[in-house]
Amino acid sequence: MQNQTMDFSGPTSTSKVLTSRHQDYIHHIAFDIYGRRMATCSGDRFVRVWDLSENNVWSLVGEWQAHKGSVAMLSWAHPEFGSLLATCGSDHEAKIWEERTNATSAASRWTVKSQLADARKAVSCLEFAPRHWGLKLATGSADGCVRIYEAVDVTNLSQWPLATTLQCFAEGLGVTCMSWSSGRFEPPTLVVGGANPIVYRYSEATRQYSPLIVLPPPAVGEVLDVAWAPNVGRRFHYIASAEGSQLRIFKLSRKDDKLELESTQTLQVTNAWRCQWNVTGTVLASSGDAGLVQLWKSDFEGNFKCVSKIQGDLSQVAAGVGPMST
Repeated sequence: MQNQTMDFSGPTSTSKVLTSRHQDYIHHIAFDIYGRRMATCSGDRFVRVWDLSENNVWSLVGEWQAHKGSVAMLSWAHPEFGSLLATCGSDHEAKIWEERTNATSAASRWTVKSQLADARKAVSCLEFAPRHWGLKLATGSADGCVRIYEAVDVTNLSQWPLATTLQCFAEGLGVTCMSWSSGRFEPPTLVVGGANPIVYRYSEATRQYSPLIVLPPPAVGEVLDVAWAPNVGRRFHYIASAEGSQLRIFKLSRKDDKLELESTQTLQVTNAWRCQWNVTGTVLASSGDAGLVQLWKSDFEGNFKCVSKIQGDLSQVAAGVGPMST
């Protein structure tokens, strides 16, 4: 295998296209907590892992067939638990992979530690919980269920017992997306997207998750992506919901152990397929068609406005050096 690299340190270029080696559309890209490792997954059933060197060069260090069908999403575990990567796909499975430091090739560098095959349909999304809640993984599938697994013994990564199954949606596309709250002084909480966003919270009294807030559905279609903003000392939470023709931001106020919907702001966009907050929860990025990324920030009155647009150079993709090139 030839090592594929791309230099981002040119004196005049602000962006360059990284040749992905994938043979189909890339479905998801995930960075590790430090932003120096990147994993990609595609409809070609493969996962690829890239490392960023000190010279700002991305190098392909791992590639393997992860599933029997299309790979939908990836999630990195916190490095406190080791080098772990979770994947899910259309073969109804989610898998936990661990990196081997003594591997002799990129194809053998990652080994599967556990296969989670409880879903009845395609697994569309997954995400590791924040580290202060332990080594937990939530998966969402087209059967409308969220399943939460927990590695009780972090030294035995082959055992991931199913801790909770939440039947969220009975119709439509099922569970399309999810996002954990990172609040350290609140019970485990996550928002699930599908026909509409639903916030679930764990209760120590009942030892189970239950719906806390059922947020209103989109005007058209279903929720494509949700993102819970990191909470850095705020008395409220932000949840972003990408819904195709619109982008909504929900503001949830905290009262005792409960959350209440305080306000909703609808942002008109050409299209919004994905959304993600920065590490402080102050800037929201949304992306859609035509290689456009928009950055949104709240003004002094609490209204989010577009403060920047990033347009990808589609000419490089058309020239054959984009994500479909080999």
